[in-house]
Amino acid sequence: MKRLLPIVMTATTLPFAALTAQAEGNRLPDTLYIGAGFSQNVIDSPWGGSEDATGYSLFGGMEFDNSVEGLTSSVEIGYSDTGDFYDNSDSDINGPWAALVGKKSLPEIDPRLSVLGRIGLDLGDDDGLLLGAGVGFDPMDKLGLRAEFINKDASSVYQISALLHF
Repeated sequence: MKRLLPIVMTATTLPFAALTAQAEGNRLPDTLYIGAGFSQNVIDSPWGGSEDATGYSLFGGMEFDNSVEGLTSSVEIGYSDTGDFYDNSDSDINGPWAALVGKKSLPEIDPRLSVLGRIGLDLGDDDGLLLGAGVGFDPMDKLGLRAEFINKDASSVYQISALLHF
């Protein structure tokens, strides 16, 4: 819990600071965003089969310009907590991560729809390479939704996220 407290404090105060800055006329760059997600995490059990746990992820990102139309790239940093995999135990996988995310819009289907891929490093309990793929949907200009599969060293993650662009 002690490791989680600074992250929760940052995640809860950052949106209020951003809104205050916008209200006072100080604009944050349009390329910044924050997000949160719920995840279903799966690990292979040492006794055969698999174990799963419900968790969450908090993250922030910054988009970069590309010369390819319809393609955006961004850098994200975040913190994930899987929850406990086994009843009455402290068998969770927590920690910070960083990733490069590529997003390709699909205007031929719906201009609000996109596919995305990610590659990065988990720097916490599930340290190592992470790879992911998913779909995105932007119902409003500043709001985005994602559904992703992320494969980490010890776990597989099925995640639904919401993003708020500044």
